[in-house]
Amino acid sequence: MQKILTPHGAGLVWSFTFVILEAAQAVFFGSLFQRVDSFLVGLIVFGTTSAIALGWVALQVPSQLSRAISQPASLLGMNVTAAGGWIAYLLAVQLIEPTIAFAIFSGMVPLTTIAAARLRVLEASGSRNKLEASGNLIVGVSLLLMGGATALGLSGFVRGGGAVAVAGVGLAALSGALITWMLFYCRRLDSNGVGPMAQFGLRFLLYLPLSAGGLLLGLDEKEESAATDLVAVLAVGVVLMAFPIYAVQRAVSLVTPLTIATITALGPLFVFVFQTIEGRIGYSYATLVGLAIYFAGSILATIGGGLATRISERQAA
Repeated sequence: MQKILTPHGAGLVWSFTFVILEAAQAVFFGSLFQRVDSFLVGLIVFGTTSAIALGWVALQVPSQLSRAISQPASLLGMNVTAAGGWIAYLLAVQLIEPTIAFAIFSGMVPLTTIAAARLRVLEASGSRNKLEASGNLIVGVSLLLMGGATALGLSGFVRGGGAVAVAGVGLAALSGALITWMLFYCRRLDSNGVGPMAQFGLRFLLYLPLSAGGLLLGLDEKEESAATDLVAVLAVGVVLMAFPIYAVQRAVSLVTPLTIATITALGPLFVFVFQTIEGRIGYSYATLVGLAIYFAGSILATIGGGLATRISERQAA
């Protein structure tokens, strides 16, 4: 793909691949999560794929493993943020409407990136022009509106009362913030010679034992899972959960975190479409209003980001 496209173009393709598959996972795994322990899901999917990835790296490019080990701070940071982000997200998508959960998760990525730039995090970057800044501001307002509508019981789905709604909103926001910091650590490792496949395999070293502990403690215990559900978890999970993570790893090595963040902010559009097709969960007028505002902001930010990229490319040429 990179031989046909420029590195930036290939990065955009990988970013959109990540967003579309993540959106499908948010919706189509929703009903499965109601029957299967989310910690079991993570353990099966990421345990299997991590073992395969680490085996491939050990055979093909073992030097990347030693490079990763020589950067303990970045390796630990990637693991802590990945584990926290995934656990928070897998719980959030069960508690509130998938479209809103994914919107809050996605919107927090560019907002956290901009906040990190103000904290002088080297891998982060702020809005590059007024159009992009205005779009991100609108995205922030829409997240407040959708979070408030969910807490007040005006969204399409909440698995419980007001406390559950607030918890779901908080978990979705936390997951987006943590995954953003994970991207920073991934970018740092990539710049120091640790490739996407190695990062994919090493990213879950903390998540897997935490998931095993959550499973043993029954933190998300459901009724006994049918064998067919577990087969579905492994088969579909590799495509809808594991491969998107590999896609974003490829994108990290090709485009900036803010570019990934801007594209990720378009994800709720795909979630809404998939949620409508699946038909399991309804949506409310509050959801539609929040999403309309969100889409307006994300489109403005995307256009602004695209203009900034073109200007920088012309200056470089």
